[in-house]
Amino acid sequence: MKKLLWGAYFLGFLFISSQFLSFTKRTASAEAALEAATQEFHQGLEHLSTLVTDYQKHAERLSENPKTVQDLRTVHLTTRWAFKKIEFLLEYNDRESVKKFLNGPPLPSLYTAVPWIEIIEPTGLQMLDELVLAENPLESKDEILKHTAQLKENYSKIYTYQKNVRLQHRFIFEATRFELIRIFTLGVTGFDTPGGSEQAIEEAYTALNGTYRALQGYFPLLQNKALDSELRQTYNNALTFLKNNKDFESFDRLTFLKKYINPLYKLVLEAQLALNIETEDDVNNLPTALNYKTTNIFADNLLNISYFSKINPNHFTQKRIELGRTLFFDPILSSNNERACASCHHPDKAFTDGLPKSLAINGQGTIQRNAPTLINAVFSERFFYDMREPKLERQIKHVVMDHNEFNTDFLTIIEKLQQSDEYRQLFAAAYAEQGQYQLSKWSVSDALACYVASLTSFNSPFDQYVRDETQKIDPAVARGFNLFMGKAACGTCHFAPTFNGTVPPYFQETESEVLGVPISKDTIHPQLDSDLGRYASARPHDEAPFYVHSFKTVTVRNAAITAPYMHNGVYDTLEEVVDFYNKGGGQGLGLVLEYQTLPFDNLSLNQNEIKDLVKFMEALSDTTGLTRKPEKLPVFENKPEWNKRQIGGIY
Repeated sequence: MKKLLWGAYFLGFLFISSQFLSFTKRTASAEAALEAATQEFHQGLEHLSTLVTDYQKHAERLSENPKTVQDLRTVHLTTRWAFKKIEFLLEYNDRESVKKFLNGPPLPSLYTAVPWIEIIEPTGLQMLDELVLAENPLESKDEILKHTAQLKENYSKIYTYQKNVRLQHRFIFEATRFELIRIFTLGVTGFDTPGGSEQAIEEAYTALNGTYRALQGYFPLLQNKALDSELRQTYNNALTFLKNNKDFESFDRLTFLKKYINPLYKLVLEAQLALNIETEDDVNNLPTALNYKTTNIFADNLLNISYFSKINPNHFTQKRIELGRTLFFDPILSSNNERACASCHHPDKAFTDGLPKSLAINGQGTIQRNAPTLINAVFSERFFYDMREPKLERQIKHVVMDHNEFNTDFLTIIEKLQQSDEYRQLFAAAYAEQGQYQLSKWSVSDALACYVASLTSFNSPFDQYVRDETQKIDPAVARGFNLFMGKAACGTCHFAPTFNGTVPPYFQETESEVLGVPISKDTIHPQLDSDLGRYASARPHDEAPFYVHSFKTVTVRNAAITAPYMHNGVYDTLEEVVDFYNKGGGQGLGLVLEYQTLPFDNLSLNQNEIKDLVKFMEALSDTTGLTRKPEKLPVFENKPEWNKRQIGGIY
């Protein structure tokens, strides 16, 4: 018996030892994979440093000799490819520096950490892209010299920081998944190549291959060999697809998304989890814009409502949402008890009102702008067309106090609500732990914010097709999507998957654009709408010249049911909107706008292409489960005249 026991102990010891040795071996292999990825990154940093120096030298040699122009363009493209190869880690480690000084859009921006307006002039590779790839770079020689010198100086600082970053396993995987989003939303759309779209697909190939090389050391460690094989095969197929389809206008972005980007986005996460590598969710308690463990960039929960709404997920309760719904449809919030939030945001019109500009209180004229949809409005850095409000819960403050909207104040609203036993009970149930703040300015604002934050929709026919939940799509929709994300350049401002101005892959910043919207449809004698937009938002930081006539980029989801369009409701149909963009916006109509951000050259879209674009936007319609109104409004026991108010208001 003792011999049997000792034999069992010995076998157990051997098993544990073998498991320990296997674990040690896997750990050592993982460290070797990380070391290989780190070395690859450092070599890329060194290579880029050499090219940046070489770039400046070629700029200094620029002359009438055509060869110097060609040499400059060659070193420019080579430098961009070297950057793209390691972009995923450069951005992951220090996205702000990369954006401001290395590869940001060729547009001025502001320092936000100072209490005055300090403009950051654009610099870096995208700025040089426009200058060097222009028809005659010699006309901008001084600018090119300035920017190449600045690039060398800026990269020297970035290099010093980046080479000292200690990479971790999760950095490689997380940076890769962010880069997959970036390649699709900013790469193959041409956003990253403002000087010309010809190199966009080739740069996407370089960026994707850079992530593949960094991950390759990890694949042999996967015990699930099927996962290992599928990852390799999908990467290789994706790279082959990019290599064989370099033409920007004909590139099939829908196929690229469905067959390669979405599968890779899922597979890389599966590999990370299979290797027991922690994720950002495991080490960070703060909410992030992206729900990292989603497996499709068109997933209905890709973005984190709590991050954008700034509402604690534990407080985002059904009771608060339902209370917010009741308040939203109750005209008791207005001074005349006739006007509700739903007066300007009708559920059947995707929470717009179908008017060029919404009616003012008592029917006396209109308010300043068109009513935008509230569906998916939460997914934004700031709110209102002029972006004046950074917090969702404070949106209602602007409506309450505006003399053209609710024309009242919170003290009056609270005093009115306290006269209803039903309302007191609803607030007590929704905010039981809040004590004296159960029925207050804060709880009213919070409940409304919870309701608006619940109005999210990523379940349109197009979403279902992209997620492989349906297998068929109208060919016109597919063509329209490829145009939207390519030739028509819509996707360079209306970023997928929200199709608004919230910038991927980190979704932490929302853009506004200067489009040059006219006051009427008159193209013979066009006049610019006088609304100054963001510049006049009463935010000191926005009083920069490039924000004059700048308006928030709102979503095109549900655009088919939210006419009329633009901040002033000037256009009645989507065809008219596309035609405006096709002509080149305000400048294309002959209006003078120094800071127009919309490309003002003709997009050369024909009528069939315009129809396809509209078909695609129509396929983004979805209000399922969002249009329910309260069955009744709370009663006011001592105010029988108030009990005659209509759900959603009279107008």
